[in-house]
Amino acid sequence: MSKENIYAAMRQSEMCNWVGGGDPEVIGVANFTCIIENLPLQHSDAVLDFGCGIGRTSVLLAEFLNQGGQLVGSDIVPGQIRFCREQFASAFPDVTFYCVRSSNPQYDNLTAATADATPVIGEDEFFLQHRQLFDVVVGFSVFTHFNPPMAGHFLKQLRDATKPGGHLLLTWFLDHPDNPANFSGFPAKLGAGEEFSDPSGNLFFGLFSPVLVSELAARADLLVERISYGSWRGGQWPLMPLKGQHAQDLVILRRPLPTEFDANIYLKIHQDVAAAEVDPLQHYLTFGCREGRRLR
Repeated sequence: MSKENIYAAMRQSEMCNWVGGGDPEVIGVANFTCIIENLPLQHSDAVLDFGCGIGRTSVLLAEFLNQGGQLVGSDIVPGQIRFCREQFASAFPDVTFYCVRSSNPQYDNLTAATADATPVIGEDEFFLQHRQLFDVVVGFSVFTHFNPPMAGHFLKQLRDATKPGGHLLLTWFLDHPDNPANFSGFPAKLGAGEEFSDPSGNLFFGLFSPVLVSELAARADLLVERISYGSWRGGQWPLMPLKGQHAQDLVILRRPLPTEFDANIYLKIHQDVAAAEVDPLQHYLTFGCREGRRLR
């Protein structure tokens, strides 16, 4: 099945509305463009599409990573993961999709309705299997449906799944003086002293203060590289007037490199790496961190 056929199947599926509606290819292109305009994505990278939905962004990532890279998609709705597995199987057989057991009030009804669609893996097991695997983690319209405890929890999980030096590109709804008075019928501004608001009461969208996001990132040992405010404040999807901007607010995080890394010590400890005459830092980032190699 071709990329075009996959998008056609998305348009015909009721699940297109489950992930927000709109044309899936237009949204996928906007998301993928946001990735390549903000991160140094390489064809050989390992990428996690966290909260992949029906694969709107995964299609273009799979095409980009089809020669030497690796793509993993995860979501909590079994029906969506079955859809991805069926649609991607012939065109991108090396892409792996996981249905991860978790709960969210925005999607619990869909999770329950499609519970028998595909096997589910436990959250801890999924992240243990993918520890320090990914160069890049992307999450579009996922943290927009989290409250602070959820966001803090998954930042730590995603940090552990990211290689040292790797990046996370996540979209949020952030408070800003230019926020509209309401968004989809709900208040879109935080009150004095507020750091978070769930206007709908069921995480239709969670509104965070940028300060809180920075604090949650720091607690997860992640560095905030950039926050970019999205076009949702003044336009209709997919209005993207600035290069690298997204409709939602964009937060780019990085897992810091280990401060104790010393190339000479690493080569002295690991004689096989020295004998291979490869770059010690690149070896550590690609293999050593996952193998648990000592730095001292």
